[in-house]
Amino acid sequence: MNVETIVSDVKGRAEIVVTRGQEAFEVGFETFKTANAIVVDSMQTLLQTQVAAGKELIDLAQASFEKIKTDGIKAVASNPIAYLPQGKDTVLGVYSSSMSTVNKAGDDLAKTFKGGYANISASIKGEKKKVAKAAKKATKKATAARKSAPKAKKAAAATA
Repeated sequence: MNVETIVSDVKGRAEIVVTRGQEAFEVGFETFKTANAIVVDSMQTLLQTQVAAGKELIDLAQASFEKIKTDGIKAVASNPIAYLPQGKDTVLGVYSSSMSTVNKAGDDLAKTFKGGYANISASIKGEKKKVAKAAKKATKKATAARKSAPKAKKAAAATA
């Protein structure tokens, strides 16, 4: 075996390793972009839900306070429960909405990372990539959400 054969063999193998490594890096980067989009979308949804609920609870508390001011201390002392703000439904609704948003985001992230891991593993082994449908769907959904977020923010500011 001569030196030229060994050098060309090593060169050929190194090129394969570099190509596969670059593919794995690109797949990993795309996976993290998708995951980031899922997290950002979910956090924006949570924030909007929590802010809306907070505003509603403040309005309920202010209404209760106004009722206390109008009725007086004697009326409040005789029946204090009647003057508590009625925010129970709001709090429970926000809680269930937040839990479903977090659970959905967790499921989407798990699917995205599993698909990304499978694709990175396939890239390293030189196999055909397995494109996860859930990851593609989540990417499209998150991209659409990011594009519509400024519009929703402007609409919320206009109503406030």
